[in-house]
Amino acid sequence: MNIKNKIHTKLTTINDSIVSNLIFTFIKENNISYSENKNGIFFNVSLLNDKLASELLEYINIISKTNNISEIDQIIVPEKKKPMPKKKKENKKYKDCEINTLESTILSFSFQ
Repeated sequence: MNIKNKIHTKLTTINDSIVSNLIFTFIKENNISYSENKNGIFFNVSLLNDKLASELLEYINIISKTNNISEIDQIIVPEKKKPMPKKKKENKKYKDCEINTLESTILSFSFQ
């Protein structure tokens, strides 16, 4: 399998955003032409010269190994906590008020 096919297969298996961002930084630093849209960043691997392709493959291998932390290690299992008792809502007691017709009309608009 040639270098460019290896790059393609490595890139299709990468799911880590940190590794993807590092690869994108490599692409920008080496002036590799790319296009960008809402789905991601795209560049043509077949247009790379052999030296740059081998450097990119070596870079991908290095960062994939150093940033490859097991997902099982990243899972945080919460401790079982006792459920907190629910607070009882107190019923509010309102005072009876005497209101005139104007106040009654004004208040009627707030309930529509």
